[in-house]
Amino acid sequence: MSKIIGLLVLIAIPTMGMAQATKTEKKEKEAEQTITKPAEAKPDEADQVITNRRLRADAGSLSKWSASMYFNYQGGSLANPTQPERPNITNGKDALTLQSLAGELGVRYRLTALDSITASTGFFMTTPFHDEIDTDNPALKKNFDDNSQELNFADPFLKYVHLDRVFGMQSVTTLKPTWITNNQQTDLGYKASYFLSQVFMKDYGTTGFSYGLAFQGTWYDFSENNKNTSHNVIGLYPAAEYVINDTFNLRTVFGWQVYEQYRTQETGTWTKRKVYQSVGLGISVTRDIFLYPNIQFIPSDIRLDRTNIAISANINLF
Repeated sequence: MSKIIGLLVLIAIPTMGMAQATKTEKKEKEAEQTITKPAEAKPDEADQVITNRRLRADAGSLSKWSASMYFNYQGGSLANPTQPERPNITNGKDALTLQSLAGELGVRYRLTALDSITASTGFFMTTPFHDEIDTDNPALKKNFDDNSQELNFADPFLKYVHLDRVFGMQSVTTLKPTWITNNQQTDLGYKASYFLSQVFMKDYGTTGFSYGLAFQGTWYDFSENNKNTSHNVIGLYPAAEYVINDTFNLRTVFGWQVYEQYRTQETGTWTKRKVYQSVGLGISVTRDIFLYPNIQFIPSDIRLDRTNIAISANINLF
């Protein structure tokens, strides 16, 4: 019996040593992994303040310096999408009445985590996909003949954007003075515009729904006394969104209380535009690329020939 016990002791001692060595090695490896494991990056403050995908892409990249691009194609009606005319469904004096491709190319600098300034130039082309027009409207025919398929680098501007949280709502403030040089508006005497926008969006719990309101105002300067134009435009635009998944979301916006002041009107006199609605599908390709195909129509008079199509894209690089 004593021999058996002695043999077990001889076997146990090296086994315990090996177990202890294995334990020590394991602890050393765990310590090494703890030391070398990279710390998780904290979310950028801008993405903590703004969670709405479209607002993020519109506000710009998280880099100190970046390139920002915006494209907007305003097409024709659903009834005649191949025709160059774009129905003026709100009867706005500053509305474009021909299909057009517009955009912005700029350099953006983040002043702080929540503030940025962008210097951009616009580009503009009237009816980029049409060689002729069939219309009895002489003003529309002249506009087409003078400007069709001419690419203009136009409308240089500066844009200041401030992001914030106000009473639990996402807040985006935008100031944008623009020197107007696009051919459709300079022909009417427009010289410059001053744009102010304040957007609020509120998430409705974890349901995927959000709602909000935008105030927008545009004030114009003129190079000549053309009285048949809009002098100022201000409006309230309620909006609602539903996030389907990380890529897609549904969005609708109402041009609810939109007023314009004609150059022929006295100060303090405003004309209310027709209420319109926009419905579209937001597509988040990445955080910095957002596509938005959409339609616009008059809710009180829904007709194919008075429903316009459009697609816009926000693209941020670097």
